[in-house]
Amino acid sequence: MQYCPKCKITIRGHKACCPLCQGQLQGTPEENPFPVLAKPKVSTLSFFRICTFILVLLELSMGLVRYFAGPQPWITIIGLTAVISWADLWIAMWFRNNIMKMIVVQLYLLMLITVFLDWKTGMLGWSVAWVIPVLFIAMAVATVIIGKTTKLPLETYIMYLVWNILLSFLQMIALHLRINPFPAPAVISMFLLLVLGAAVVIFRLKDLKSAAGKWFSL
Repeated sequence: MQYCPKCKITIRGHKACCPLCQGQLQGTPEENPFPVLAKPKVSTLSFFRICTFILVLLELSMGLVRYFAGPQPWITIIGLTAVISWADLWIAMWFRNNIMKMIVVQLYLLMLITVFLDWKTGMLGWSVAWVIPVLFIAMAVATVIIGKTTKLPLETYIMYLVWNILLSFLQMIALHLRINPFPAPAVISMFLLLVLGAAVVIFRLKDLKSAAGKWFSL
């Protein structure tokens, strides 16, 4: 350890001179007292750029194959799977420090994907009849479980529940357009989420006001 005879202080690490008087130090310099964290060989941004380049390369290749082989179902499936995988990776990387937000956004993405696939296969209505109602309920349950498991205050995640409740009523569009062949799951999911919303307003109004103030800067 180094020592300054003028200031009568010891100095850790490896210094060229005393940081107080700039005088010459005595003693033997020691190794860096702070641990040196190993830097990853590839940064997160670089990894995402590589994945984006692979996606673009794959989509261009599928376009080339489609030009020579004509429209093929497997080409569409590969291209769509690649885009979904890239979007899921982007969500996971962007929200990696907020597991609740990551899961919620992924579930919303899954809803859009199921509606798109249903539409591409003739809009049989299986997405709006079964998948979306189940996902809305699953999202509410997952939000509560994650909040309780990570010991978050209700104020922190109550707005996720509110948005889930409000967006669940978009299922009424499918009911109005009569593209939902079996409306019972959608109606039941909206009923259960409406009950949850009433409970939030009646029993946790203070937390809701506080969370809304933070979200909307009220």
